[in-house]
Amino acid sequence: MEKFFRLVDGVSDVVGRWASFLVVILVISIGYDIFMRYLFASPTFWAYDMTIMLFGTYSMLGAAYCHYREGHVRMDLIYGTLSSRRRATIDVICYIFLFFPLFTVLLYKCGEHAIWSLIQGERSSSSVWRPPLAPFKLTIAFGLLLFLLQGIVQFLRSLMIALKGGERES
Repeated sequence: MEKFFRLVDGVSDVVGRWASFLVVILVISIGYDIFMRYLFASPTFWAYDMTIMLFGTYSMLGAAYCHYREGHVRMDLIYGTLSSRRRATIDVICYIFLFFPLFTVLLYKCGEHAIWSLIQGERSSSSVWRPPLAPFKLTIAFGLLLFLLQGIVQFLRSLMIALKGGERES
């Protein structure tokens, strides 16, 4: 089981680190569009779609990394005062009743929509550029899959702590 944990953690780490470089491309493309728009009165036709796709890709691929690093927001007012075992028990309950149902449905629906987009050759209709949407939607589904896998790993870690006690590895 530890091999599975390391594999998912490693994939989340690598994908999240690489996805962080998309912010550089995002800033350059927005800066270029602003430069062209205001200095030469010649806005780009691709900047709007590019901004949405780059930020969406960055967000979805970085979500599993954030979960792996335990960077998502928590309400620590009460949670932080509990013992490690009680925190793990709350985590297990939240995973079972909130996380898994939500992400199972999200992955199913987004995956279904991504496959439809690929088969139909769907294109964006928000700009003249009209880029294909399938790669973007497949990336969203992949990001959700990574997030779900990372959630499974974190759930199993929390379950072990809730049952046996101990501390969470950092």
